[in-house]
Amino acid sequence: MSTSTRGTSTTPAACRHCPVPEREHMQRWTQAAGWHTWTPPTDAQRLARMRARQAQRQETA
Repeated sequence: MSTSTRGTSTTPAACRHCPVPEREHMQRWTQAAGWHTWTPPTDAQRLARMRARQAQRQETA
């Protein structure tokens, strides 16, 4: 799972193709998607990201 610049897991609503939130996205490039605008994540991506954040919080608690 990718991490943001703050060292926490990707936010659940980050782009489908990269870990950048919508407000900060503009246009980005990734090898898989090429140049792209923010694209909503799938429900499965959101759930996986929420679970990863929860697991990370439990590890640091």
